[in-house]
Amino acid sequence: MDMPTPCPHCGNVVELNDMVSHPNEFKSMLCEDCHDLIETENNQGSFTDDYGNKLTWVATPDDGLLEIYVNGKNITTWGYEDDPEALFSDFMAIWNKAQASTKSSNGGAA
Repeated sequence: MDMPTPCPHCGNVVELNDMVSHPNEFKSMLCEDCHDLIETENNQGSFTDDYGNKLTWVATPDDGLLEIYVNGKNITTWGYEDDPEALFSDFMAIWNKAQASTKSSNGGAA
């Protein structure tokens, strides 16, 4: 190795030229494995609604798709351009309104 450099995230020693920019921090570099791990974490999330349903989302930036799951079952896939978290927030607004509407039309039982 010409320039062995430890990754600040995992501690593995890699070649300096093999380091890549940190996806969240402007002035940091890390190994490709940590970069991929952080990118994966950035492109997914979860939320539990008022009724105990676990909603999760997974974004695939290369395809521009946001897959939304409820309790592990894929219920919809939406296209996005910029921010998958903002799109998931839009979905949650619709989801919450639909649940409130169902609850009120069923006399309080969702």
